[in-house]
Amino acid sequence: MDNHIHLLLQLLKEEFQYKYNDFAQSNRDNCWIMAAALSLYNETPTPNGDKPTHIVRLVLRTTDETGTNDYVDGTDVYVRLDQENQIADFVWEDLWAEGPPIFHGGTIPDALRWVRELAEPFYIQLRDPFLTPEQWISLNGHDKAFAEPQFKDNQKEDRCMIDDELDLPF
Repeated sequence: MDNHIHLLLQLLKEEFQYKYNDFAQSNRDNCWIMAAALSLYNETPTPNGDKPTHIVRLVLRTTDETGTNDYVDGTDVYVRLDQENQIADFVWEDLWAEGPPIFHGGTIPDALRWVRELAEPFYIQLRDPFLTPEQWISLNGHDKAFAEPQFKDNQKEDRCMIDDELDLPF
């Protein structure tokens, strides 16, 4: 992994990922970065000169006491990467820290398509990295990274995508 990607991923994980050991007592979710893509920021700078070097499109996924959520949220964040000094910082946090996400409550296939509109993902983690395989199966009732919603036979033509059609990058 390139050093600047490693630096960026560390910044993103520190900001967005968290783990709770006991869902029943904490009444909280595990949250992790499911996918992230990176693109250079090429627009004109702002008057104060606080210009990002990159846009990161990321999707977050959660697990709670009922299992891993198959619906996800995503947004674009702006970062400044200084590879020479090994520094990564967020820029324009007010654009993404407040308010609803840009991509809200969508399916995993739709989220991956949305991420790819910016660039090919440099990071994908479909499973909760904080759970053991046994915990994953216990919470979710299956061993799949995500389960497609169940449809009635007469609704099959309404589906946009099935597992076979999902073009995962690995």
